[in-house]
Amino acid sequence: YTLSLHDALPFLKTLPLLSLAAVSLFPMFAEADHLRSGQHYRSGPAMYVFGGLGVSSFDFDRSDFRYSFGDGSLSNITLDTESSGGRIGFGFDFSPELGLEFGYASLGSLSGSAISDGSQVLTNGFSAGRVDMDADADGVFLGINVHTPYNEPFGLFARFGVYSWEIDGTLEDSSRSGQFTVEGTDPYAGIGVRMDIAQNASLTLAYDHYILDDDESIKTAADTFSVDMVLRF
Repeated sequence: YTLSLHDALPFLKTLPLLSLAAVSLFPMFAEADHLRSGQHYRSGPAMYVFGGLGVSSFDFDRSDFRYSFGDGSLSNITLDTESSGGRIGFGFDFSPELGLEFGYASLGSLSGSAISDGSQVLTNGFSAGRVDMDADADGVFLGINVHTPYNEPFGLFARFGVYSWEIDGTLEDSSRSGQFTVEGTDPYAGIGVRMDIAQNASLTLAYDHYILDDDESIKTAADTFSVDMVLRF
């Protein structure tokens, strides 16, 4: 038996709470580390850039599909909620433990199909036959990164902020097709580990949870695992 990202979601959904707890704990550990090491953080902000790839899983089930796209005539719904994406951006460290980040994150694609019985066609519903939905989710984020100091080869971090997202897609039945766009701004949170590979370069492995809820037509979330390269200047 192989454990998939979807199988792990009940546990993964608790990690944003852990990241918030880490936000309060990291500065204490970081300050203690500095006192022991006697090293000082250089004055002024330090800039860094980052980018990488990841896998994502959308919290989107059959009832969500009916809520967002259904007209009461759908059955035999199948979904593909696992995808891949990436993120890129830059940040500024204003202290040994605190940084501000801005960037772009693609959460990948979401698709589904169903069969309509055509019972709502007279009220502008789906025609009888197959109904397909394909969409891509991406957006920009602005957030805080709280981390252990960079004078150690390994470290921990937590990050949280706001994600301005957009889902663009197509919806097609047996007689017509159309495009749709849903957008919103919601919080995200994540937690991860860092490993230095050079003096000014490191790799990070992180889990992030993105909420996607426009309060009207779609209510979902995406969980991602990503590997990033970070370069500091």
